[in-house]
Amino acid sequence: MRIVAALCLCLAGAAVSGLLLMQHHGEGPAVSAVNQACGDGQTSGCEDVARSSWSRFAGLPVAAWGLAFYLSLSLALALALVAPPEVRETLAGLVVAALAVGLLVDLLLLGVQAFAIHAYCALCILTYLLSAAALFALLPARLAARGAGGAAGRPEGRLALAGWAFGTLAVAGAVFAANATLGSRAARRQATLLGAPAAAAPAAAPAADPAPAPANPGTPAATASPSASPEAPAGSQDAKYWQERAQKLQSTLDDPQKLEAYFAEKAQREYEAFTAVSIDVASAPLKGSATAPARVVEFSDFMCPFCRSLAGALSQFVPQAGGRVAVYFMNYPLDNACNPKLPRATHPGACHLALGAICAHYQGKFDAYHDRVFSTELRNPQPADVVRLAGEAGLNAAALEGCLDDPKTKADLAAQIAEANRLGITSTPTLYVNGKKLPRINDFVPVVDKEARKKGFPPLSP
Repeated sequence: MRIVAALCLCLAGAAVSGLLLMQHHGEGPAVSAVNQACGDGQTSGCEDVARSSWSRFAGLPVAAWGLAFYLSLSLALALALVAPPEVRETLAGLVVAALAVGLLVDLLLLGVQAFAIHAYCALCILTYLLSAAALFALLPARLAARGAGGAAGRPEGRLALAGWAFGTLAVAGAVFAANATLGSRAARRQATLLGAPAAAAPAAAPAADPAPAPANPGTPAATASPSASPEAPAGSQDAKYWQERAQKLQSTLDDPQKLEAYFAEKAQREYEAFTAVSIDVASAPLKGSATAPARVVEFSDFMCPFCRSLAGALSQFVPQAGGRVAVYFMNYPLDNACNPKLPRATHPGACHLALGAICAHYQGKFDAYHDRVFSTELRNPQPADVVRLAGEAGLNAAALEGCLDDPKTKADLAAQIAEANRLGITSTPTLYVNGKKLPRINDFVPVVDKEARKKGFPPLSP
């Protein structure tokens, strides 16, 4: 029974790790599930951990390593259930040893959350607890691992150990392939991150006026309705109307294209309803034409993975926009070392990178610095890291080093942060188009296209 219990706990750990892996790659259902468990937005420690540079090890998400670990142990325990007693205890003992090492790694990861990220992922901690529970369940077999050599001397022992070894290789390959697939899906989403211009709607034949909602039975309109049958109960027309509305709503929810069209239309209405605000971009670098009809202000953090995705998408779109859009970059580092409105530092070191961006703008090489920093995964960068990256981007590193401590540089950064705080911005990336906040980033292209059409530009090609 203890092996069965440990197997169930390891499978649960694999399930949670798989969920965190999909969340790491931005899979919508997984992100929603994690947000429900951990909280949404700034209340989500899971999101902070997933966004941090500590979420990867040796090029792979930590969640992928966890998934492979738990699946490998599950395989060993499944083999133990069908193995002879002496081999069963040996396999259980080896799993105990692996779980003990895993718990040491878990303690290290917990320390990273506490002292480096300053946020806690509840689901990550859940996997640590599952490991501890599995270790406790198998604790009586802790001494059996010493008999691994003896078990390997018997045919059935060699078969079980070989099966576990080859099975682990297969599991590792499957996890690697799954991670690569999720990465490819994330890249495809990035390619369409900004959305696409709406296709011109074909001319449609005049449609019949939709039936109005039934009036209350007691009103004169209801009693005079020519469509109501004298024999039918007064409420029957109401029931039919609301049943049709429910069916229409269900068909929208069941059709991804209809659902996306609904959310796009809703976001467009919200955008049009916003009152345009004035944003001071005097110290902000510009990408695109200053006379463009769509004036975009981007509030970003160089250590934010979503900002990195947006930066890549904008770099591809702006040169192809035909002068329709101008993008002003405003620093909003999620680091309370320079951002006084934040209760804690979500991205420690982001202030140093933002100061470097200000200095790069002074040198007229903001784009080179911007692209170099966003192409690098950093953990709590210091001024020396900023200087190094600037030098690699072709900037005058010596001049930038002195610029980082210049009061004017800090004043310009403080002005950009104050502007964001005045607007009530709490997360990155946040976009404004012609002074109006964009509700969804994937409505960027349709909104830019619409703003450009108002100034006489031809429609963008879908």
